[in-house]
Formats: sequence, structure tokens, C-alpha cells
Amino acid sequence: MKKLSSAAIFSLLLCVLFITNCEMQGNIRTIAFNDGSKYIGEVKENMKHGYGKMTWSNGDTYEGLWEFDSMRGKGTYIEANGDRYDGQWAGNKRNGYGVMVEKNGTKYEGLWENNKRSGQGTLTKRNGETYTGQWKDGEKNGTGIYTWPDKSKYEGDFKNGKREGKGVMTGADGTVERGKFLNDVFVGK
Repeated sequence: MKKLSSAAIFSLLLCVLFITNCEMQGNIRTIAFNDGSKYIGEVKENMKHGYGKMTWSNGDTYEGLWEFDSMRGKGTYIEANGDRYDGQWAGNKRNGYGVMVEKNGTKYEGLWENNKRSGQGTLTKRNGETYTGQWKDGEKNGTGIYTWPDKSKYEGDFKNGKREGKGVMTGADGTVERGKFLNDVFVGK
């Protein structure tokens, strides 16, 4: 008599506890979960693996690549509220290059790390404000250019989302402030 591995026992328990319906055609499965969520796609070792689409009971969807039950590679996640992310995934988080378009019209195109804007990227708001530059932990950090709808522009250093360090602020009327900024305020040369 063969012994069952712990992974096989876990997979069997998972199927019994969480899956109400499972249909298979080749390596493509349709799996319906007790909470109303549904997965249609490739599987390997009873896990989402390859290309597939997951629809959660709250209305969120992800369509793209999976690796052993984890969103990994290129995919599209659409939240029930209308926000949409197209890009790279690793460990079920936005990681790598991607584009997020929010329901309110705000768009971010650039690098992500652990679901946060991180690295080079451009944020464009519906009202015309734009920021192109460095990001860290979801905040403007490093050098960048921020432009307002009236064409005022700041070029320089940012820290924790605010103008901080050396920079040049050019007003819509052409007024230029060149020097040091602290906590989003010009403090002089």
C-alpha cells in the first residue's frame, strides 16, 4: 500500500473543503468555490498554473499567468470598482512594469514593487496634473517633474511625496524659484 504525501493530502482536503464543482477538459479546469468564486484555466498538481481567469465573489477578476496558485507573469486585474491594472505580477502582487487606470481617471504607468509604485513612472490625473520621475513605496521619492494644469512646473527632488531638496519651480506667469524646498515649501537658495 502506497503512502500519501502531505502535499497530496493537503490538495485532497482543499478540494473537499473549498471546491464545490470541478470540471476538467484536458489540462483546462473550471473550478467553482463555495464562496461563489470561479477559476477557468490551466492547472498543474491541482493548482492554478499556466493561463487562466479567476473571478472572485466580490466581482474582482484576474486573467493572465499563474504559477502554483500565485499570480505571476503578465496579467490583467480588474477590481469590481472599475480600477484596472495591466502588467507584471509576482507573488500575487504588482511587481515589474505595469499600467494602472483608476475609475476616477488617474493613470500610472511605470514600475511596481509589492503593489506599490516604485522606480521610474508617470502619474497622470484627470485634471491634467502629471508627475514623471522616481517613486519609492508608493510615494514620489528622488528626482522628478511635476506639472500642474495651469502649466506651472517643478523640476527637482522629492521626498515622501513632497518637494524636498534642490529644485526649480516655474509658475504659470513665468516666475522662477530656484533653490531649496522643504516639506513642499520654497525656503530659499
